[in-house]
Formats: sequence, C-alpha cells, structure tokens
Amino acid sequence: MFNIKSKKPFGATLVITASLFYASYGIWTVLMGDFFGGYTASALRSVLVVGILLLFTFHLKKFEPLQLDRNWKKLLGMVVASTLVWGLLYYSVLEVGISLALSIDYSAIVIGLLFFGWLLADERLTPVKIVSTILGIVGLCFVFIPTFTGVVAFLPLIAAVVSGLAVAVNMILAKQLTYNTTQATLFLWITSVIANTPLAFILNEPMPILEWRLEWLYLVFFALASVVASWLLLAGMKYIDAGTAGILGLSEIVFGVAFGYLLFNERLEGVAAFGIVLIVFAAGYPYIKSRTES
Repeated sequence: MFNIKSKKPFGATLVITASLFYASYGIWTVLMGDFFGGYTASALRSVLVVGILLLFTFHLKKFEPLQLDRNWKKLLGMVVASTLVWGLLYYSVLEVGISLALSIDYSAIVIGLLFFGWLLADERLTPVKIVSTILGIVGLCFVFIPTFTGVVAFLPLIAAVVSGLAVAVNMILAKQLTYNTTQATLFLWITSVIANTPLAFILNEPMPILEWRLEWLYLVFFALASVVASWLLLAGMKYIDAGTAGILGLSEIVFGVAFGYLLFNERLEGVAAFGIVLIVFAAGYPYIKSRTES
C-alpha cells in the first residue's frame, strides 16, 4: 500500500485535471448566454448533478451514515457559501468574458484556500506555499495588464472575487466532511441546490420552457463537467492540503484563457501570455522544490 505522502503526485494530477473541467464552465456559460438566469442555471445544473451522483452512489454502494452531529455545521456553512458561488460567477463570465472572469475568480480561490485552510483547518502557511502564491499573483497581474487599457465593469470583477472566496470556503468545509469522496461530492451539490433554488425565485428569474433548445443540451454538458470537476478536486484534496491544491489549481486560469482565445476570440496579449507562463511555474514550484530537496 502507498502512504499518503507517496500519493501526493497522484493527488496533484487529480487537482490539475479538475482545473481543466472547471475551466470548461466558462464555455458552457457563454454558450447558454442569458437563456437562463444565473441562479436558475445554477439550481438546474445542481439538480442534474445530484441526480447523476445519486445514481453513482447507489451503484457503487458508497452511502455512509450521515453523522449529522459531526457534520451539520460544515453542511450549513456550505449552504451559506454556495449562495455566493455560481450565480455571481455566471454573471461575471457573461459580462467580462471567460479569461478575465476565471483569472480573477481563481486568484481569489487560491488566496481563500490558503487563508481559510489556515483559519478553518489548521494548515500551515509554509514558505514554499507563500512563494508560489506570490509568483501566481504576479503572473495574474501580467494577465490583467491588457484589461487596464480599456473600460472594465467594476461589479462583475467584484462578483468574481466573492465567488472565488466562497468556493474556497466550500472546498475547505467539504474536505472536512466525514464521508468518502463520492458522498462528500454529493452533499456539496445538495447544498448548492438548497442555496440556489430559493434565490432564483427571490430574484424572480424567468424559468425557460422545457423545449428542444441547444441551451438545455449545454446545461447537461455543464452538469457532467461539474460532476467530474468536483469529484476530481475532492479526491485530489484527500492527498494534498488545501493551500497546495489552490496553487496547483492556478492552471485553471491557463485553461480558461486558452478556451476564451481559441473558442471565442478573446484576445490574448503578449504580456498576458507571459503571465500565464509564470502562473504555470507557480503551480509547479512546490513540486519542483520538493524534488530538488529529496
């Protein structure tokens, strides 16, 4: 049997693969456009994800005792955090594009995982993590530089930051649930249903008619990507701490910028390209450092 330390590269691979699927969220959001409201799309997607995960959980016989006495505070925290995640990010992507929205969102996730990992999970802020985060933030600055030559809406940027911080809280709390990865992922999305459904009604978002429209198909693809992304991330975080997962997940920005450029002609400046290279180095730095010291 491998010990947890020997599985760290495997956990890192899972997190980076999860980042690829998370970055695809921008694709499905742009393709759906304003056919759905942000919270309506989030609620419907979450319902689909829960249905898919229930099938897997039944098939794999992964159900465990709920142990609500040990988990209810974490689950309640996840419901609260989920109210600030998907609707805000959906809005941000539609307003400022995949590249900028995901870059800002994930920079907030990285900072949030380091801070909330220390605050809520007693994880150490090691010098390597701090250096990696600084490099990643510097890379983000280079990614953002081209946006300052034009007018960028303020509220969508704030929405992306708040969404990223809320994702970080969700990940820390989900990691602490006393469930296997499949059941933890299931409850992550159940809390999303509970959080987003009332908001869709409170904000009086219109409910599209169920008919043959490509937007409904994109919603299904969105849900499938969500299942894979969240399961891979939670599985990876079983082997590495939240701060390291956040640093590795900076690769989501690389994927997001690439998707925006290749699929939707979002312009990629030379300065931004340099920032992306720096972000990739920041993501790999903890493991480069560990290899040179071993």
